[in-house]
Amino acid sequence: MHRIFLPIRAIFFLLMIVAASLPAISQTAPAPVEIAASKCWTFPPSEVPLSIGSDSEAVYLATNGGRITALSHEGKMLWSSELGGDISSNLLSTGSGLLVSTTSVSEGTTISNLRYLSRETGITGSSIRLPDADRFFIYQHEANTLIAARNGTVLSVDRLGKINWKREIASSFVAEPYFKGGKLIIAARGKQIFTIDAGTGEIASMRKSEHSVTALGELATGEILVGDDRGNVMPLNGSDKPIWRFRSGGEIATLFHTGQNIIAGSHDNFVYSIYSRNGDVEWKRRLSGRLLQAASIDGRFLLTMSVEENAAVLTSIASGKIAGRIVFADGEFLTAEPTTHNGLILLATNRAVYGYSLDGCDQKKDGGPEKPR
Repeated sequence: MHRIFLPIRAIFFLLMIVAASLPAISQTAPAPVEIAASKCWTFPPSEVPLSIGSDSEAVYLATNGGRITALSHEGKMLWSSELGGDISSNLLSTGSGLLVSTTSVSEGTTISNLRYLSRETGITGSSIRLPDADRFFIYQHEANTLIAARNGTVLSVDRLGKINWKREIASSFVAEPYFKGGKLIIAARGKQIFTIDAGTGEIASMRKSEHSVTALGELATGEILVGDDRGNVMPLNGSDKPIWRFRSGGEIATLFHTGQNIIAGSHDNFVYSIYSRNGDVEWKRRLSGRLLQAASIDGRFLLTMSVEENAAVLTSIASGKIAGRIVFADGEFLTAEPTTHNGLILLATNRAVYGYSLDGCDQKKDGGPEKPR
């Protein structure tokens, strides 16, 4: 039997190699740690919420039955006002009051009004008759209110109800309009995309789309961002020919620009992060089912909920990795687009309204029902 003896210098060299490898073994990447979303308060509305908004004074809910409710940022009810009819627009808080449209049908006639409510009491101060339509989108432009009706009419009114301008652009609109920087981008049922100057009502540009538009947006460089029913995402500039084209496997349900990328939610049950410069995919994440709601949370996270799950999922926009979950009860789901205010994530479901925080709550409070004023 022969024994092999190594020189001392060789043994020392081998020990150094083994020692150097130990930190690498012990420093393997840990499993991702999910962030904890703290529930700061819960408020049980009397009817299912349709939309939710906020400002520095309060959180506002529009619910079935034509009711508007204001909550404090601690979830306590401040006032509740029943307007009658159905809520037919988003909520818009301005310096002159809280704006919302209502629509009712009387003896076969549809009547729609833009209402100005006091933010302190919820009492209607004035109202303006609107064109007949089933849906309105309300925006603030300088001292005026910009209104896009689903029937194809766009108008601008001042605080006293005087019409600054009115345009009948098309027979009807599709998708939700996009408004930013004094420009309103709308898509007509005839596969046309209009850019309207909010100050004058003049049509700044008109583009044609190959397919029916389902989502609109704008890049930081000014190009119109279009999603359609065939799953295409395209930026348009000075012509109808897209700069690039990304195609998913289903209709584009939501579209927004964040940082250097575009977030696109598709009915192929994926959410995509796309480079805005060339349309390449940075990451994609499979959903449990059809996308129900999606929103950007402080530019850091994407909050999504699909039909097949009972949780709102927070995904890192930077990496596409799941960062956390907000779990609801069985049968509970989001009924309005989530929004944020001063670090508070505001969620409305078919059962309750919640205030969540990713940074912890100053104090957890539950806003119970109070007698409406």
